[in-house]
Amino acid sequence: MSTPWRITRGDEQFQAKDVAELKLLAIGGKIHSGDLVQPPGRSDWLYATEVPELDGLVKAPAVADDEEWAKRKTPNNALRVISIVLGLGVILGGFYMLYWVYANRPDTSQSTLFGEHDKALNPLEALATEHAALLKSPDSSSASIGDVKKDDRVTLVRKLGDFYEVSTTDGKTGWLGTGQVIPGYKFNQELSDRYDPLFNPDNYLQLMNYSWTPSGEEDDPETLTNMLFELNNPTEYGMQGVMLRVTFKNGTDQVIDVKNIEVPRLVPPEGDLFIDGIEVDIEWDDETRAEIEIFGARALLPDEFKKLQKEERARLAAEAEEADANK
Repeated sequence: MSTPWRITRGDEQFQAKDVAELKLLAIGGKIHSGDLVQPPGRSDWLYATEVPELDGLVKAPAVADDEEWAKRKTPNNALRVISIVLGLGVILGGFYMLYWVYANRPDTSQSTLFGEHDKALNPLEALATEHAALLKSPDSSSASIGDVKKDDRVTLVRKLGDFYEVSTTDGKTGWLGTGQVIPGYKFNQELSDRYDPLFNPDNYLQLMNYSWTPSGEEDDPETLTNMLFELNNPTEYGMQGVMLRVTFKNGTDQVIDVKNIEVPRLVPPEGDLFIDGIEVDIEWDDETRAEIEIFGARALLPDEFKKLQKEERARLAAEAEEADANK
């Protein structure tokens, strides 16, 4: 039930249940300009002439006696005291509520994703954005080996295509789609600059130069071609398993052939790698050009890179020794 409008004239009080009834009382001369009106939901009182809803509707009382008019025009002192006390109570109550909210505000240091507290998200952790199946391999048709719930935390292992390999808190390792998790490092620009190359290395490797030359003699032409590539790795992570998709096109921009070439060496961190001796069998002429796409790279943490680099050096030394022996 709505709160009525209250009208006071001297010691007399009456009510209007809504604005329409309030206006009818004013039009009928029941509300005078010196009367006090308390709008619904308010603790203070207004003169009738101060009420916007009564603008132009209230009239001076039809009383010739100036003393009587003055009496009615003068607010009731008791009501004014009550109004003031109630107003102060509302103000003090508001200040108390503000103080209570401030004193009981949540501790943002415990709710932020990063910081020096137990709930902080590790940069290499990720939050699951939905209830999802944990897949056996990075394929949407792969079998499920478990599941993760929305807002579960998982640890990122690596990324292949549109899938992250993750480990769960209960010790399972499987694959989730990139749209099903939000990596923790992405919430901070500095951390993103550091860790994004670890999971998206293809976006950072740069092809600086490439060329190709026929391996046959001029009087004995062959289609076997020797290719040379120069790769630059500006990141702090070594790279393994880099693939080059080479699309050969002729002078009219038609595709002649597409070759996927595996880079047989590790790409060092913050360094360059020159690769030659890559042979492809293709017919080409002076108008032939190549478009090259880098894919399949896997970024390596320092300890793993050092281990694989040691193995690679041993393999290359053995191959060189074998080559010398066969001369």
